[in-house]
Amino acid sequence: MADHVSEQIVSAAKAALTGLTTTGSNVFDSRVYPVKESDCPCLLVDQGDEESSSDELGGFSRTLQRNLHLLVVAKVVQNTSYRTLVNTIRKEVEVALAAGLVGAKWVQPLSCVIELDGEAEKPIATATMTFECPYFTALGAPDVAR
Repeated sequence: MADHVSEQIVSAAKAALTGLTTTGSNVFDSRVYPVKESDCPCLLVDQGDEESSSDELGGFSRTLQRNLHLLVVAKVVQNTSYRTLVNTIRKEVEVALAAGLVGAKWVQPLSCVIELDGEAEKPIATATMTFECPYFTALGAPDVAR
């Protein structure tokens, strides 16, 4: 049996984001533990919230419309010009994901939150990008996109 379509979309995103000019091969599953300075700049890819509903109004349907929120977190260690580097990474990510992901009908940016952390030895800038990835599955077949 194949993975859930949401897992297929996250895996496709990781593949699409690997090899970008700024972050290169530093693309990881989202982590509990902090990334090392030597891993930066990097991207963390994960699944966020997901909603589902019947694609038929007022009646029963065996097709579910699902909306996955794909999270892509950029991390950079930078003393100055962090904003320029973060925005360069954002551009590269948006271009790569706009080409589409297996399973998703489309990929659309929803939001980006940029935070600075000066507690570490060197400042870390984090940009959390959320993308909308709608897809369809049959009821009882969450591993096959329609």
